[in-house]
Amino acid sequence: MNSDKSSLINNTIPYQADILIVEDQLDNLRLLSNILSKKGYQVRQAIDGEMALIAIETTPPDLVLLDLKIPYLNGYEVCQQLKAKETTSSIPVIFLSAFDQLWEKIKAFALGGVDYISKPYQAPEVLARVENQIKLSLLQKQLKAKNSQLERQLYLTQEVQKFHSQPQVDAYLLHKAIAATSNGIVITDATQADHPIVYANPGFEKMTGYSLEEIKGKNCRFLQGIDRDQPGIRKMKICLKDGHQCNVTVRNYRKDGSMFWNEVSLSPVKDELGKVIYHIGVQTDITERKRIEEEKYRYEASVRQMNQELQELNNKLHRLANLDGLTEVANRRCFDDCLEQEWRRLSRENKPLSLILGDIDYFKLYNDTYGHLKGDDCLKQVAKAMGRGVHRPADLVARFGGEEFVVILPNTDSPGAVEVAKNILQEIRVLKIPHEESAAQSYVTMSLGVATIIPNLELPSKILVDRADQCLFSAKKQGRDRMMINC
Repeated sequence: MNSDKSSLINNTIPYQADILIVEDQLDNLRLLSNILSKKGYQVRQAIDGEMALIAIETTPPDLVLLDLKIPYLNGYEVCQQLKAKETTSSIPVIFLSAFDQLWEKIKAFALGGVDYISKPYQAPEVLARVENQIKLSLLQKQLKAKNSQLERQLYLTQEVQKFHSQPQVDAYLLHKAIAATSNGIVITDATQADHPIVYANPGFEKMTGYSLEEIKGKNCRFLQGIDRDQPGIRKMKICLKDGHQCNVTVRNYRKDGSMFWNEVSLSPVKDELGKVIYHIGVQTDITERKRIEEEKYRYEASVRQMNQELQELNNKLHRLANLDGLTEVANRRCFDDCLEQEWRRLSRENKPLSLILGDIDYFKLYNDTYGHLKGDDCLKQVAKAMGRGVHRPADLVARFGGEEFVVILPNTDSPGAVEVAKNILQEIRVLKIPHEESAAQSYVTMSLGVATIIPNLELPSKILVDRADQCLFSAKKQGRDRMMINC
């Protein structure tokens, strides 16, 4: 990894990452370009899907900011083609959209997107998400390079082990090969009870800080000190006892006391009779790889937590947007949306939809007599009573306005709606909220209008509300504290 990329990971001079912005709205394109350019990023631009693919194929960027709604090929299609090619599949993609629907986010991640930025753009959020992805991308490239180096070193080690059974290979070349590798190579005497070290190459000395003279005759356990309770150590003990080969990862400690992660390949060497006489341990320092993996894990955990918090916030905002602040039942906006949705659904299924429209009797007199605070409390109690009067999750109780409430009853015929209306009237009567000025009863009552219809897309949903309102008017005219149906 070059020094510029190292500096980004160490949070010093920022690496001049190449970022492609794909956005057909020129104002948004200029805004994003200015935000990123001021932070020292190299910015390229594309205004449609075809132009974006040509730009990526010509010079693969470090990161793509991809709008969903662009001409010719939309953002989903561009990302899908990007991830289908081996040469571009590893390029991280951050989607740009207002993301009005949850399925849009799910589809974006399913196609290979690593993050998203919601519109309208906020500079701090854009920079934070871009910087995180650039860091993660460079860490992954560093890890890939390190793995390639380790694979080359392992190949050399395997070739060295092959030389042991090839006496025709010149001993001088074998010694030079072992001495040249940066891996630590240790040979222990398996015929002795404590498996003492008989040889360590210069790579081991450089890795640990111990010279051969200091460790010769010792067991390798000195590298762990008191940190012996490790799964890798337990596995090595079993392999040494059974004479098997194994590969483990352990925490070792250098002469200066610093800890490093060691990947150890342990192989037995047998004589002509099959008896194990030596063990060869090939050690690789994987501390940097472990650090990168842990940083990646922490970052991914942080992203998961952030997404969870955003989801919880969105749910809270959705609830607030659809609830009446006083009564905590659905508000008028929620009612309108639900009615339209059920109207369309039941028109397709050719099933009935019922609606109950209710009005608290003489509520203005109640407010004038008892005051608005009592009036608010009355509205809350009535709303809860209406909620107890319905029993299905699909039924919706909403505040229609002022002292008016409404109930949507999907898949409910007229007799079923009448039963619900009776329940509601009874629940309100049970409250026995005093109302001395009422001409209906000495307590708070409600008048209900009940209407049922099989929806038809050629008719507006408002027709059902109008019919229920007519029935409500009739109930009031006939003395209140009652219901009227299908007027």
